[in-house]
Amino acid sequence: MTAEKGEAIKEKGNKHFLQRKYNDAIHCYNQALKQNGEKAIYYVNRALCYIKLKQWDKVYQDARHCLDLDPNYIKAHAYLGQYYIEQQRYDEAITCFKQALELSKIQNKNFGDEIQRLLRYAQKRRFSLMEQKRIENEISLQTYLRSLIQSDKERRMQLNIEKYLEEKDSTQSSTNSLSILKYYLSKMTNHHNQQTTTNLSSFVSVSPKITTTNNSETNIVIDQQLEQALHEIEQSTDQSLNEMNNLFNEVDIRRKRREIPEYLTCKLCYDLMRDPVITPFGITYCRSCIEENLYKVSHLDPIANKPLVVEQLVNNLVLKEIVEKFIKENEWVNSECF
Repeated sequence: MTAEKGEAIKEKGNKHFLQRKYNDAIHCYNQALKQNGEKAIYYVNRALCYIKLKQWDKVYQDARHCLDLDPNYIKAHAYLGQYYIEQQRYDEAITCFKQALELSKIQNKNFGDEIQRLLRYAQKRRFSLMEQKRIENEISLQTYLRSLIQSDKERRMQLNIEKYLEEKDSTQSSTNSLSILKYYLSKMTNHHNQQTTTNLSSFVSVSPKITTTNNSETNIVIDQQLEQALHEIEQSTDQSLNEMNNLFNEVDIRRKRREIPEYLTCKLCYDLMRDPVITPFGITYCRSCIEENLYKVSHLDPIANKPLVVEQLVNNLVLKEIVEKFIKENEWVNSECF
């Protein structure tokens, strides 16, 4: 009698859910759980209400309760995956959705494309997060390398100045070499704009360590021999900076040059064929695209323009394997194809 009462209350909760009265539905599921706290479906139904209300901690609790009662409950794995997405714990979300898909195959249950869609979304978010971290690391590395190159330039310039002063007048001090270096760097700053990084959509300016001169330095004169030596160091530094910038630009260009081979794209949606099927006429489409076309448009192969029914579609296993390999080697696909 208690079990029947619990089922009746659950059905009432389901009606509230369909009417989008989620709090009323939750109240019913609470009452049903009081009748029978061992029914996994009550927890999973309530978890879905909490998803609609975006009460994610409660989603987690109910999904876990459900899985404690039934580790093979497909929806509980999917709802737990949605919780992990909200927490930006994408690896755990992906694990949950993959588990849900595996259980769907074992239990021969069809949830349409919903779980696959959630899996792709989690993969997309994980890739985006990793990509952002990669870009930040590249910017930090580029800034650090630029700093090293600039420091090395100043070190080499000062060594050249000190050597020049020693040869010219052994009584000159290292203080004079620093003054000359400061003067030269200030002079060069006034002659051209500072280098900036242009890749990764950010501009990282680098200023010389010393750019000001005091009144005592205004009378400094650098002879042609020393200025030529310093100019050569400046040129070699500019070349190193340009080579470094080109290298980072190439990385950025490769990141943007992302294309899916035409033979892997569907002729109806022009997207990657994740579930390719082939017609008797040798043409491959996404299963969902060709089935929708047959149901909504006509019972014809849209390319061959010949009669076609769903039963004639055959999984293109060879192409599916190629697609899966392409996705594995090009993780950005899950970011772009969504």
